[in-house]
Amino acid sequence: MGGKGSKTKGKPVVLKDKDIKFLSQQTGLDTATIKSVYDKFMASNPDGQLDRNEFVRLYDELRAESRDKLDEISQFVFAVFDQDRSGTINFNEFLVAFALTSRGDPNKKLEYAFDVYDVDDNGYMDRAELRTVLTAMLDLLGADKRGTNVPALVDECMKDLDNSKDGKVTKEEFVNGLAANYSLRALLSPFN
Repeated sequence: MGGKGSKTKGKPVVLKDKDIKFLSQQTGLDTATIKSVYDKFMASNPDGQLDRNEFVRLYDELRAESRDKLDEISQFVFAVFDQDRSGTINFNEFLVAFALTSRGDPNKKLEYAFDVYDVDDNGYMDRAELRTVLTAMLDLLGADKRGTNVPALVDECMKDLDNSKDGKVTKEEFVNGLAANYSLRALLSPFN
């Protein structure tokens, strides 16, 4: 759906019926919703590509939370949206990932959240990644970080999620742990 790289004044990207069908199957969204999101996307991105800054703007527009609360977490989300690591995302990448962060099966959302947080893609989250996630989520939730003991929260998460006690939280431990613990799920999943 458009070339990679900078915005160009070329042939406009067209959303075809086969694209709508594919996106509907992947996201569960109806045709009208897909067309509405597409129109917003294309209004500012005629080449069909979003860079990180454009992504934050559109994501903020479509999400109910305030932009200042979404800024940090959107940096994590963009990395996962950019599945081909091109530095931009296309409409399909955006819509599939947006739908996962907005609706859908709770376990799939938790799996997706883990992928967002596992920044180095090594298959687990360590204490440093958990600390970064907790700091971003406290910002997103509007919590006062000065009064929050983030290291203690990291310790609690490791205790509750790291079932193997190896100092790492795997995707399975993360999903199962958050599925069973509402408080941690509310704190660690931006996709509720």
